[in-house]
Amino acid sequence: ATPRSSARQLVREALERYGLNPDDFGQFALCDVVGRPGGGGTAGGGWQGEHLREVGDWERPLVLQELWKPKAGWSRRFEIRRRQDLERAGDTGDDGDSAGEQGQPPERWRLPRSGGSDPRGG
Repeated sequence: ATPRSSARQLVREALERYGLNPDDFGQFALCDVVGRPGGGGTAGGGWQGEHLREVGDWERPLVLQELWKPKAGWSRRFEIRRRQDLERAGDTGDDGDSAGEQGQPPERWRLPRSGGSDPRGG
C-alpha cells in the first residue's frame, strides 16, 4: 500500500492475496474502525471496534490515517467487510466525511454497539 492506493485497489489486492476472486471486490468494502484494546474495559484482552465508517472506493486510506489520529487510549484499523453485512447493519452509504478535528472521528461515524464510549471525549 502507498499513499496513492485507493480503498478499491487495497480490497482487490487483499482478495488476491487470500486466494479469493479479485473480480468480487465490489462485494466488499474497506472500513475504518476505531476501538480500544480490551474492548473498553472488558476482560479477555484483544481489540474491540466501537466506531465504524465505510471508506469510499476512491478514498486513500493511508492519507486518511495521516490526517486523523484517534485520542489517547483509542486506536484505529482498517477492516474488509462484506457490503451486504454493512447494509444489514444499517451502515450504508459513505458520507464523504474522511477526517474530523484532530483526535476526533468525523461526526457521521456510527456506533456499531449500543452503549459504546466516544473517542471524541463526549
